[in-house]
Amino acid sequence: MSSVPVPPFPPPQQLLKEFLSSPQELDIHQYKRHQKLWSRVPVPRSLLEAPLCPAHINIVSERDPSTGTLLDYKEVELEEVGLTASNSTSLQRPPGPLDQLIKGEANQFPFWPGGMDRTDGIHSYGNEINFDTDLLTVPPGFSEGMDFRNKIVAHAASDINSFKINFDELFNVTDIDLQMEEDPQRNETEAGDTNQEEQEQIDELVMIPDPVSGGLETSARTPNKNNEVWAIKVELHEDIDDFYKKIPSMAHTWPFELDNFQKQAILRLESHENVFVSAHTSAGKTVVAEYAIALSLSHKTRTIYTSPIKALSNQKFHDFRGTFGESAIGLVTGDVQINKEGPCLIMTTEILRSMLYHGSDVIRDVEWVVFDEVHYINDTERGVVWEEVLIMLPDHVRLILLSATVPNTMEFADWVGRTKQRKIHVVSTLQRPVPLQHYLYTGNSKHTQEELFMIVGEDKKFIVPGYKQALEAKRKSDEKSGPKGGAKGRGQLTTAQ
Repeated sequence: MSSVPVPPFPPPQQLLKEFLSSPQELDIHQYKRHQKLWSRVPVPRSLLEAPLCPAHINIVSERDPSTGTLLDYKEVELEEVGLTASNSTSLQRPPGPLDQLIKGEANQFPFWPGGMDRTDGIHSYGNEINFDTDLLTVPPGFSEGMDFRNKIVAHAASDINSFKINFDELFNVTDIDLQMEEDPQRNETEAGDTNQEEQEQIDELVMIPDPVSGGLETSARTPNKNNEVWAIKVELHEDIDDFYKKIPSMAHTWPFELDNFQKQAILRLESHENVFVSAHTSAGKTVVAEYAIALSLSHKTRTIYTSPIKALSNQKFHDFRGTFGESAIGLVTGDVQINKEGPCLIMTTEILRSMLYHGSDVIRDVEWVVFDEVHYINDTERGVVWEEVLIMLPDHVRLILLSATVPNTMEFADWVGRTKQRKIHVVSTLQRPVPLQHYLYTGNSKHTQEELFMIVGEDKKFIVPGYKQALEAKRKSDEKSGPKGGAKGRGQLTTAQ
């Protein structure tokens, strides 16, 4: 078998000479052998086409109101033209893509928060901006601002020719020293007034925690300048006899008679007002949320139900689907999204905060936002989430606050009302429909699993006979188990409710 000889390689000097003399012959320039090209038909007219700029002026006809005769045409300047999610916080901007409906995008602007003063932009496009009069010096939501104009320099520039220095008056400080020595009490009073004014300005912006109740409390040294009450307490001592006359066709009904506080809250929802319901656990606060969902379904709008934990969100998701149907309720969490186009979305408060910051288009259609367990706003780590959501919600969204453990309901509702510039109707009841009783459980097996002894009744009084019976039952159980009982014989009594 003969072997084929290996062809000799050309010397390096020859390769270098070929590369320097004719580099176009190298393989890297033979692109036709290594890639496929698609022929393109040139269209020169495409260079002359450009997207149309939105018109800032519209032609409007004027007619006689009585006869309808055409009188004249006039030009009307249009506002909010050319808005997008990247340059505007207005609700009039066009919606984004459908895949960004729920979560939005990080580069989008949030919608303008309700309760903050909004100043219209300058729509006279032909005029120049006057930097002395057109620039804002007071931030939105603040009562005072800062004047950045240097008045001293402006005054010195205008009177520079007539400016003179009197060195005799400049160095003659004897009169000033004498005045300070004559009336020191007056100087201390003026300094104290200045410090008090500065402290009052600081207190207008600062919320201090109440050391007794742990809630938020406005400083008592800063009274409301407008004397406007934002929290309105709803009286519950009077029965609503004409409730069904005021609402002849309710959006949702229940097979039981509603309590007085539930009727009062529903009346406020029918008036499209904000409600804060403070009632004990199992009192029926969810009835108010269910009626808000039913109203949004009848109005073809949306309701967002927020909760502090995912377990509660999952529970409400299953409960509401049984009440309103599977197509009406959706669930949006960090790992699960079910029926996210539904008219009622259940989510944690952190998800809603992310939607607000990313300019989610779902916010346009929201009529109610239900904050279940709103007392989480007092949490050290997560409370800021509730604060940001309450501040960031647009003006057209109405609030439903539900809680059982807010001690200062009026003060909290007043803060929410001042922040959103809306009245908050506080519906609070101390009645506990389900009685709270405390029992001691002494059983440790199937034979003693029903050994429950009441020690605190509905009247919150300690029951001594019940406690003695529990001790006696525990003693008998220890005697039967004997020394072999081990840890079971030395167990402690267990409290049950």
